Amino acid sequence: MTILYDWFATPKTDADGKTTLHARPCFNGTTDTEALARRIQKHTSLTVGNILSVLSELNAAIGEELGNGRQVHLRGLGYFAPTLSVADEVTADMKPQQRNRLVRFKSVSFRPDKALRASIGTPDLLQTHWEAHSLTHSEEETERLLTEFFEKHRFLTRRDLQFLLGLKKTAACSLLQTLTAEGRLQNLGSTRQPVYVPAPGCFGTAPE
Repeated sequence: MTILYDWFATPKTDADGKTTLHARPCFNGTTDTEALARRIQKHTSLTVGNILSVLSELNAAIGEELGNGRQVHLRGLGYFAPTLSVADEVTADMKPQQRNRLVRFKSVSFRPDKALRASIGTPDLLQTHWEAHSLTHSEEETERLLTEFFEKHRFLTRRDLQFLLGLKKTAACSLLQTLTAEGRLQNLGSTRQPVYVPAPGCFGTAPE
């Protein structure tokens, strides 16, 4: 067994602004419910349909128990528990009614059993060789790279920006939306097939 990982920048919290890195798994795909059911079926007398039915009922039962404020323990798997969040800042001098109105259901936490951890064993850890996340550029570097790009090219596409800045698709789309909203880029194409040009006075172009 092998777990692929890559290094990601940790948000800066210290005063000196030092950039630290942390390792994060790069998931090698997703195993869905049907695939798990087919795998279980090979080692039992149950049919895939029976297993899917049981899993569906298990999901409903766990949801109901969590919704009633109970922690759920599946032996060998782990503990499921509801978690809460607060919609705004709560202070000690607030009235109980005010505090209570701000409490929200957040999500479900999971704490694995030792048996589940033991079943994983000690997998090999290998840094991925493909790009797992977008590169990070300062605003100044982004400005410089786009200015140099528009010196040689009239138009910019999302793919161009991905290649130029080393971004994943979602990061490139987000940056294009930001630059367009700021009025630094203009979309001369359609919503489905956008083509961007610098606004006057931006990225080395002359102002109007």
